[in-house]
Amino acid sequence: MPTDAAITARALAERVSLAPLAPVVEAALARSPQPDRAPPLLETLLDGLAGADCLAPFLAQDAAGLERVLTVCSGHAPFLAARLARHPDWWSALTSDQLREPRDAEALARDLSLALADGADADALRRFKYRELCRITLRECDPELVPPEREAEILAELSHLADALLAESLALALARVEERYGPPVWTVAGQPQRLALCVLGLGKLGSEELNYSSDVDLVYVHESPAEPPVDGPGGEAPAPYFDRVAREFGGLVTSATTEGFLYRVDLDLRPEGAQGPVVISAAGLETYFEAWAHTWEKAAYMKARPVAGDPALGWRVVRSLAPMLYRSSMDLSGVRGIRELKEKVERARSREGDPFDVKTGTGGIRDVEFVAQALQLLHGGRILQLRERGTQRSLEELGQVGLLPRERVESLLADYRWMRRVENRLQMEAERQTHRVPEEPERVRRLARTLGDAGDGAEARFRSALAACRERVRAALAESFPETDSSGVQDAFARYSRRFAGFSGAEALLEQLAGAFSQCIEQSPNPERALNNLERFLASAGAKPTFIELLLDRPELVPRLARLFGTSQFLSEILSRHPSLIEPVFDDPDVLLLSRQQLREDHDRLLREFESEGRAGTELALDTLRLFHHRQVVNVGLLELGEKIGLDQVEAALTDLAEVCTERALEFAHEQSAARAPRSGDYLIVGMGKLGCHALSYGSDLDLIFLYDAEALEPAERLEAQDHFVRLTQRFISALQTPTAAGRCYEIDARLRPSGNQGLLVTSLAAFERYHESGAQVWERQALLRARAVAGSAELAERFEALRRHILVRPLSEDAAHEVHRIRMRMQRELARESAQRHDFKTGRGGVLDVESVVQYLQLVHGAQHPDLLAPVRMEQTIEALERVGALAADAAGTLRAGWLFFRALGSRLRIAENRSISDLDEERGDLDSLARSLGYSGTGREGGERRALLADYRRHTEAVRSAYRQTFPFDDSE
Repeated sequence: MPTDAAITARALAERVSLAPLAPVVEAALARSPQPDRAPPLLETLLDGLAGADCLAPFLAQDAAGLERVLTVCSGHAPFLAARLARHPDWWSALTSDQLREPRDAEALARDLSLALADGADADALRRFKYRELCRITLRECDPELVPPEREAEILAELSHLADALLAESLALALARVEERYGPPVWTVAGQPQRLALCVLGLGKLGSEELNYSSDVDLVYVHESPAEPPVDGPGGEAPAPYFDRVAREFGGLVTSATTEGFLYRVDLDLRPEGAQGPVVISAAGLETYFEAWAHTWEKAAYMKARPVAGDPALGWRVVRSLAPMLYRSSMDLSGVRGIRELKEKVERARSREGDPFDVKTGTGGIRDVEFVAQALQLLHGGRILQLRERGTQRSLEELGQVGLLPRERVESLLADYRWMRRVENRLQMEAERQTHRVPEEPERVRRLARTLGDAGDGAEARFRSALAACRERVRAALAESFPETDSSGVQDAFARYSRRFAGFSGAEALLEQLAGAFSQCIEQSPNPERALNNLERFLASAGAKPTFIELLLDRPELVPRLARLFGTSQFLSEILSRHPSLIEPVFDDPDVLLLSRQQLREDHDRLLREFESEGRAGTELALDTLRLFHHRQVVNVGLLELGEKIGLDQVEAALTDLAEVCTERALEFAHEQSAARAPRSGDYLIVGMGKLGCHALSYGSDLDLIFLYDAEALEPAERLEAQDHFVRLTQRFISALQTPTAAGRCYEIDARLRPSGNQGLLVTSLAAFERYHESGAQVWERQALLRARAVAGSAELAERFEALRRHILVRPLSEDAAHEVHRIRMRMQRELARESAQRHDFKTGRGGVLDVESVVQYLQLVHGAQHPDLLAPVRMEQTIEALERVGALAADAAGTLRAGWLFFRALGSRLRIAENRSISDLDEERGDLDSLARSLGYSGTGREGGERRALLADYRRHTEAVRSAYRQTFPFDDSE
């Protein structure tokens, strides 16, 4: 007996006199989210197609594609049925082959331009919109074409479709206004100048994540000429002229015609909202953000991008705002502003008992966006790759840099994509801007069926999936971003007070301690960073209340810890991972650096403590070495932050620490390899680079080469010795850089060995000598200027030093200067990649490598006559020695020394603040302000004054250093 669907399908097929259509219609009815409402929709659609004589050909060519269209129009997006019936010519774009891949922005813009070739008007724009919307809808509704994990494709297509339509609408509006009033040309400084207009997209449009029936958040910005413009069209200034363009554009976009409408436009994100001018100048927008913009406005403009008009102007505007949007400090007040706005929206739109709003409700889309935006706001000033506009891309980058655990990123992405798909399904039903999940069972069943669940119990499964999704998002929000407050130290302590309640009078003492921290944090170099790091420390130290008890006993040391939390993210993270390392905070701040012997004794004392706890073996040795290293780094950092020691002492202390760690790691490696040691043979570790010249910095790698001598052994025994020393070296490297529960000590870089990564890890002294006699390049001789023995055989160390000096005093080739310059220029081109906005103070023009190239070349030229020049010492000492022997003029020496000390201070501040081995200065990066303040620069009252002062000094030093460089290397930069 035929089913109701079969009967209906047969009747519809007979209505259009196409009997083979019946099984296709029946299949569509079976898959329809609303089979009871589908027949009249299909009747309208089929009548229109049959009347256009395209139904039978389409059925013959692509029956599966026809079934997909009928299914979507009968329940997913019913409003499309009448549009397809009215425009049967659209069917050619709806075959399966056309739906496999998304169309990018360029393709959509090109297709729209072709569609408007016969005339651009409001109806033509709308026809293009709905033709493309049909195609995108079919892709969205078929999980075989676009599975849930690729939902970003749909959001991007919807956004790029809007881009194309808005761009053409603005072009049409400009043409109409220009025809009536004349072109937007003014006299500027006596010359005619055409001023540009751009439209910035914000919100979902700006992030390229537009939903199915969304408003578009727009801001109109016109170009600011260098001088006041005069003699404009109709005698008007730019603002009223472009205001006409904006209103013409708004009418084109928002008005409804028989072909529908384009978009609802929201201009509330312009400066001063509804009270502000419709169009603002680029300079006015920048001034507003410098002086007046609220946090929520800054968060909104993080998603800004040009979508219509002059793109060059648009991107200039976006770049000009970046320093005001992304701050170097952890802007917790900004995050609070976003949270407060989000909560205000929730209160306004979601009352108790209301249906869940998938956009603004608790555990909804906005909560996922809040996690991404809050962390971007906190860290985007320092980590440039976080400056993504899209929520999904932002989450991916947050996972890449380790600010979100990978599993949390995957969970948030999956839940975000699912909720965005739910949002689109809600809006497809009637092209309405709705985000409410319906309460009526039959409407929930329809929603579940649009998502692919057509079985019994679909309603319950959907509600369960939605509840689980919301719970995961709420948990991720709570875990990723606990609520904090710049004046909320009391709250921070209260959150962890239960862990510290095991001693008498805990509550009163904790309140007193919190009060002391509150005052000190407010006075710290970066209160927001300090509070954030205090939170982390309390969370970590909570498992061992002893550390808090120590602070309660010594409250006079709270300022020391607060200063560390506010100044150094690097040291704060060490303390958070290893709260037991707080002990150096309690050391006498007047006791300065430990000698190398005292460092050895401290390591051995820590080892005995662990042994007394019953620990033993490899784990004991490696963890002891790491905790010893971390503790001493914290100690050095505390002394520097307390201004007890200068940068020279910091570098010397960190070098001493590295050498003691190297000694202990080598002892450990010998113990592990003792059973297979050769009968004789010497082994040596040579420090290169910063380690070699006693100038190590926080977090530096160790540049090392490994040598041995087994010439006294028989050939077979030599091979056995070489194998042993390779294994010994591998164990040594592992002892320093293999991560354990206590972290790692150092990364080891052995690329300066003969032949680099292609060479043997361990080289015999004889082979090392042969290599430098025959195959070494000039840059390898330069590297030897900063080489010295740091561990191993004393006798082999003496032989190495003699060999090093012998190599260094050999005559240089005639083209040595050209070769040094060629290598320097190659590094500048390939590594620095500088631009007008981005500089690199290490590899860039006039930077660190300019100083090193000059000094090292002069060392090689004059070292034979002045052996003291070959000592591996700090750069400023070598510059003084070159000046003293007359190899470097006084003015050039002063320039190179001043530049070197400036670059060294920059690198040191970046290291201790973030432990980042970077050398780039991006003029648009927010953390330049904080960096400048830490170096002693002060502003002029205007935001960004410190940054500008730092950049002015940077330009002065790099120009001077490059000028001094040319005195030694007067060659063309293209060589």
